[in-house]
Amino acid sequence: MAAALLVTSTLVGAASNASASSIKGESCPAAGAQLTTGGYTYTCTSVTVTVKKKKVKKLEWNAGVKAVPTTTTTAAAAVSLPSGDFDTTPGGAAIWQENFTGTAGSGVNPAIWTPVTGAGTYGTGEIENNTSDPTNLSQDGQGDLVITAKCVATSSPGCESSSQPMGQTWTSARIWTENKATFQYGQLEARIWMPTGSYNWPAFWMMGSSYGAATNPVSWPLCGELDIAEGLQGNSQDQATIHSNIPGTTTDWGEGSGLTQVAPLTGTAMTSGWHTYGILWQPNSIAFTLDGKVWAQDTYNPTTTDVTQTMMTASGSTETVTYGPGTPIASEGGNWPFNAPFFIIMNDAVGGVSSPVAPNGSTASMKINWIKYYKYNGYGTYTGPTS
Repeated sequence: MAAALLVTSTLVGAASNASASSIKGESCPAAGAQLTTGGYTYTCTSVTVTVKKKKVKKLEWNAGVKAVPTTTTTAAAAVSLPSGDFDTTPGGAAIWQENFTGTAGSGVNPAIWTPVTGAGTYGTGEIENNTSDPTNLSQDGQGDLVITAKCVATSSPGCESSSQPMGQTWTSARIWTENKATFQYGQLEARIWMPTGSYNWPAFWMMGSSYGAATNPVSWPLCGELDIAEGLQGNSQDQATIHSNIPGTTTDWGEGSGLTQVAPLTGTAMTSGWHTYGILWQPNSIAFTLDGKVWAQDTYNPTTTDVTQTMMTASGSTETVTYGPGTPIASEGGNWPFNAPFFIIMNDAVGGVSSPVAPNGSTASMKINWIKYYKYNGYGTYTGPTS
């Protein structure tokens, strides 16, 4: 979920919630060390201070200077995207699938899924309270899992404002397979009917399993985030994004934006019917599919630590650009955490990427018909219970 776990970067020797302008004077590790954040470059400097009437030296960040972003973006030779209809002819043998064939009002399989509940826990500005209540999360008895976002405000300003306390105006649901089922490489697809309404922020995405590891958990974005389908720009277009960290920092590529591709699916075409969203995932490569067709691909070069992005154009040709290794804002690349197991997340958030504008009592549903996982080019490993 692009920027879905965006939190303030932890700075060496500085408070984890320090803003760019407050880093000055904070302790730092070694004279001459530099840190670029918030568009400024700070240098670790030795200064003399008076402590209990004695002059002592200490290391602290200076006032910083405005950083001038540079980019190593270069044109790359055109490459061919994988071809074929991966809905009707999957890349390999079936490994696992989830069909929501329970009775109306039933919840998710607890052996595989965990409802993630609560408000104000994601660091993204989301304003909904996620629940496991059947009004927010339940099967419909017709083969679908339904995630429902609804406004529970009854008075002004109600749903018209995202400045209300988190969880007081909207409820919705989020589920994940963390610590229950993991996926590494292969072909993964889900058939989804995206919700209608600009206040929705629906997503089918994944996080590195190291994020929730029982020992030595890895923080975001170092653990990696893979957004397979995400309704952004007021839920008007589908985007796919990968997130990792700029080398040597805990800052996300593009300082929060990640490396994003915009799918050829917008407006009512996205929200008025079923579509399948998926990935073809191999070592150092992730291709994104829409209704069985590949429309974009990210490829990592471990030698140069660059990421090459290839996208299908409206005319059917491809455009390729290479990014990295990363510097803030200007480019991406350098760290690739996507050669490890990941877990699945499904949710429909409210707020965060837009200010909800909707009448009191508004409601919208994200429906998931199935999730399927296959081998692809021999790759694909599932760890978890049988669905």
